[in-house]
Amino acid sequence: MQHAVPIADMLALCQTPCALESYSPLLEHNYLLLDLEIGQALFSGQQWAQLATRLRQLPCPVIAVGDVPALELLRGLDVIVATAGEAATLVRNIDANPLAAMTLVQLLRHNEDITPEQGLFAESLAYASLQAGIEFSQAMKNVPAAPRIVEQSDPVVLVDRRDNALHIALNRPHARNAYSSAMRDSLYEALQLLQLDTGLRRAIVRGEGSCFCIGGDLNEFGTVTDASTAHAIRSTRSVAQLLLELHTRLEFHLQGACIGAGIELPAFAARVVAKKSTFMQLPEIRLGLLPGAGGTVSIARRIGRHRTAYLALSARRITAETALQWGLIDAII
Repeated sequence: MQHAVPIADMLALCQTPCALESYSPLLEHNYLLLDLEIGQALFSGQQWAQLATRLRQLPCPVIAVGDVPALELLRGLDVIVATAGEAATLVRNIDANPLAAMTLVQLLRHNEDITPEQGLFAESLAYASLQAGIEFSQAMKNVPAAPRIVEQSDPVVLVDRRDNALHIALNRPHARNAYSSAMRDSLYEALQLLQLDTGLRRAIVRGEGSCFCIGGDLNEFGTVTDASTAHAIRSTRSVAQLLLELHTRLEFHLQGACIGAGIELPAFAARVVAKKSTFMQLPEIRLGLLPGAGGTVSIARRIGRHRTAYLALSARRITAETALQWGLIDAII
C-alpha cells in the first residue's frame, strides 16, 4: 500500500500543474490515500473547497484516513476510514480492479448531483462499459463454474392480492433466489400491477427460503458481451425505475443473504425491515463490476455516497445492526 499523503501537503500539490497526473489506473497510482491527521493545516473554507474540487476530478478513488477537518472537504473524498488497516482492505480490491474502482467513484460523484432517474441511466451505461471490459473478462476466467440449477415448475415470482395489498415473493429458494432474467421480468410484471391498479395501496416483497436474494445469477453472467445490447436490456424492463416510481407504496422484508441486487432493489422502498441474522454485501468489485441493479442510486440515497463507496470497494458484509445504524434498513424484526 502506498504511503498516505499528509493533508497539509495536498493543497500545494493541487496548485502545482500536473502534480497529481499520476493518480490514474493508467499511470502510477490506482488511488490517492490521504492522512487527515498528520501535519493538518488550518486552511480557510475557500481553500478546503478548492482542494475538494481538485480531488473530485481525479480518475481514481480518494481514500481519507482520520477525522475530516472541514465539511467543505467532504465533496472531494470518496471513502473515509478510521485507520490505515481499514484502508488496506479497500486498496486490495482497488489494485485488483482499478478500472472498476475508478468508474464506481466517478459514477457516485456524478449521481450525487443529478436526479435519481438520470442516475439510473448513468449506472446502466457504466455497468455495460465494465461488462465489456478487460477486468470483468479476466475475473470470469477465474470464477468457478456455477452449479447447474434445476428449475422448478413453480413461478419464479409469486403474486397474491389480499384486500388492498399486493404480496410478492421471490420464489427460487433452491437457488437462494438468485436474480435471473426470468425473475427480473416476472418482478417487473408484478410491480406493474401495483402501478396500474389504483385500488392497491401497497406491495410487500419477500423472498422464499433462507435468503432474500444472493444477487445476480452467475449462470447468466457474461452471456451478453455487447455493451450496447446489455444497456438496452436494462433499459427495456427496468425494475429499478419501477421501484423508484412506486417507492412510497413498497415494503421489503429481508432475511439471510442480501447480496448485490438483493439489497440494491429493496433500498428503493419507503420501508425495509430485516431479520436480525440478515447480512448485506456489494461484492461486484471482485468481478470488475459495480452495483448494477440501481444500487448507486438506491443505496446512496439511504446511506450517502461515502458509505456506499465503502461498501462497494470493500465488498464487506455488514450485519442488520450496522445496516439499521446507517439507515440502509428501517427496522429489525
